Amino acid sequence: MKKISLSIIFLFAFSFCFPFVTHADLAPQINVTESHLNSINKNQLQGEFTASNHEQYYLSDLNYEVKLLQGTDFLNLKLIDVSVSTDAFFVPTAGTVSKNFIYNYPSNITSGKYTLRIQIITSSGTELGWKDMVIDLVGSNNFLNIDDASAKVTVGKDEASPLSGINVSSTDNVVSSFSVQNPGDSITVVPQIRVFDRQINTPVIKQYNDSPITFNKGETKTVSLTMPKMDKPGSYLAEVKLFQNNQQVSGIEYFRYVVKGVGGKLIYVKADKDYYKAGENINLTIQSVGPADGSDLGTGQLEVTASTKSGSLIGKVTKDVPLNFGLITSIISIPVKTDTTSPVISIKLVKDGKILDEQNINLPVFSKQAQQLNKDILFWQRITYAVWALVLILILVAGYLFYKSKIQTKK
Repeated sequence: MKKISLSIIFLFAFSFCFPFVTHADLAPQINVTESHLNSINKNQLQGEFTASNHEQYYLSDLNYEVKLLQGTDFLNLKLIDVSVSTDAFFVPTAGTVSKNFIYNYPSNITSGKYTLRIQIITSSGTELGWKDMVIDLVGSNNFLNIDDASAKVTVGKDEASPLSGINVSSTDNVVSSFSVQNPGDSITVVPQIRVFDRQINTPVIKQYNDSPITFNKGETKTVSLTMPKMDKPGSYLAEVKLFQNNQQVSGIEYFRYVVKGVGGKLIYVKADKDYYKAGENINLTIQSVGPADGSDLGTGQLEVTASTKSGSLIGKVTKDVPLNFGLITSIISIPVKTDTTSPVISIKLVKDGKILDEQNINLPVFSKQAQQLNKDILFWQRITYAVWALVLILILVAGYLFYKSKIQTKK
């Protein structure tokens, strides 16, 4: 009950504070059960953590993020920096995986107590379980203070909170603004903007530096930045940091805006096993959602294809799904005719022949059953190859003897 309560508190509290949760769905129970910091060398932190899967299925394409938060009070933490690993991994059902991490924190931070958070994240950006460590860090004390409460997005006369995902057209001017206080000497900074396709672990659509801004000693001013226009419908996440001489001198501020139009996303894909015997089904649970602008497109299709590692088709299933703001959970079953391990699965979300989103997963061989079945398959493959080789040899020998007898008959 304690884990569930904490998950609910986190989901509601952090959906307003951080950019990664866009729907309040029941996230899979993949947790960080242990985390340790092994060394601090200048501004580099090295440590390890253990991820545990409390579900009875495999979740595809997990990775993790390291967050640096100023303070130690859970309800008053201030996001300073985030680093997302590109090291994709899987956690077996009811099992664990241990990972090492290296994180370089901004050297200009204000010295003091910080919270280091290790958190599992899915390929679509859904945040899962986490573990916090309170640490003392030393910095150069050359850091500007961003007032998160002042942040907003303005489109014409309309204003919205920074992460509410205001709906805009591809021609609208989207202005993000926030208040910054300079506690130190005069400083000139350059805003660095990165715009992601929905979440910080998805592709960067635009990256650029805006015009320099000077803060006098002790000055507080509002920074206003016009976000880049996007032609493709979807949800965009803009990340803003302030830099001096290519060194980060502020925390991060995130802004979300949604370009209206046809769209849809695959949130996650779950597979029940990493091996299947002839006569069984590959059972998949797929969660999808329609356009980011909340409109209703009617019906789309999930196109799911399963193949063996060698590329042979196992089966293909198409299922109609609603395309609206609601999260849709679909159960897909694909019959298996021959024993197979680690099937390659392709999932596409389609509307009127147009691919809105797609994911491809290739489960590794984790379970003992899969490892044994893999050995059995390889054994029988070798037997089959040996039999065919023997048949070929017998055919060649028979052909040679037949040819030789013909020659002798002619003599």
